[in-house]
Amino acid sequence: MSYLIDVIIKELKHIFTSKYYLFLICLWPFIDFIFLGGIYYYGNVQNMPIAVIDKDHSKISRTVSRFFDTSYAFDVKYKLDDVEDFRYLIAENKIYMGVYIPKDTQKNIKKSLPAEISFYIDGSNYLTANLSEIEGANILGTINAGLKNTMMKKKGIQSKQAKAMMLPIQNDTSKLFNPTYHYGYFLTPGLWISILGQLFLIFGTLTIGRELERKEKISNSVFLFILGKLLVYTVISVIYFEILFRAFFPAFQIPFDGNTSGAIILSVLFIISTILLGMLMPAVTGNRLDALKGCLLIGAPAFLLSGYTWPLEQMPILMSTIAKFIPLSAYLEGFRKIFQQNMQPEYIIPFAKILITLLILYFLITYIFLRIRNKTIKNNGKQVNG
Repeated sequence: MSYLIDVIIKELKHIFTSKYYLFLICLWPFIDFIFLGGIYYYGNVQNMPIAVIDKDHSKISRTVSRFFDTSYAFDVKYKLDDVEDFRYLIAENKIYMGVYIPKDTQKNIKKSLPAEISFYIDGSNYLTANLSEIEGANILGTINAGLKNTMMKKKGIQSKQAKAMMLPIQNDTSKLFNPTYHYGYFLTPGLWISILGQLFLIFGTLTIGRELERKEKISNSVFLFILGKLLVYTVISVIYFEILFRAFFPAFQIPFDGNTSGAIILSVLFIISTILLGMLMPAVTGNRLDALKGCLLIGAPAFLLSGYTWPLEQMPILMSTIAKFIPLSAYLEGFRKIFQQNMQPEYIIPFAKILITLLILYFLITYIFLRIRNKTIKNNGKQVNG
């Protein structure tokens, strides 16, 4: 037990006497929290600048232009004369979409002939392109419904009958968990936790790598050596999550529907398994620089591989298999069920089991390699003395 306390005190002394460690622990995660939280603070893309070419100059074409301009998503910044102007403005990042209203649009509508309004969308940004297409289609759908209703009224058909004829099958959509599709509610928590995951990997890598580079025998108890270091960084990391859940979620107005205690328990398992994964790398490589390269190799794509933004089942088998060995994948899936879906504990247990399995696996591999390195150092010492 005295050795365990010695390991903890030694690690704390190293942390508080190193400017690099103090910055890494005390400032870096919170700077990232503020920075990433600020990016998606407004949640939805609004007032995207667009351009309109009105070749018809009719009442209907002016109505179309006005509907686009009053939409939350669009702001008609330009009224142009030529389609080629769309391309130049899009290339210069001045507009996200162009709306082309051809000549004789109103005349064709009155004659019950097809009229086509074209969209020219900048597809280089998936989010703005998708929103432009969906919201543009919604606007035209609303205008179409209004025009059909007006035409049917002129034929003596009542409003209710007209609505039934236009919409024989009606849709009633209930949006659960994130009804406004708020981008900040969806993406910001995942990015925050991804950053913490990278930090935990660095903790594990640096603390073991520093010891191994001395080429000295670690101790007679590798178990207590690992446990002591793990306790120090686990306590520090739990504080991060407490601050994240109780301060940053409310500060950035991100609703937390689930049980905070349940989230902390799952978070502790995530912390331990990720720190142990970080410890495993220098234990295997024996070199802090190589271990940091491995840390970067795992940490950088971890968020993309986690299944948080792209379903794991839609990935190639190789990618989805690799993802299962990264603690962030199981944690984010379980965390989403807590913080957004407010699920009961039985829905989180499978992800807790995965994290427990991973932390046991990483602990055993780290323990075995450190024991081997201890024996190697001991034998080399005997040869030198001999």
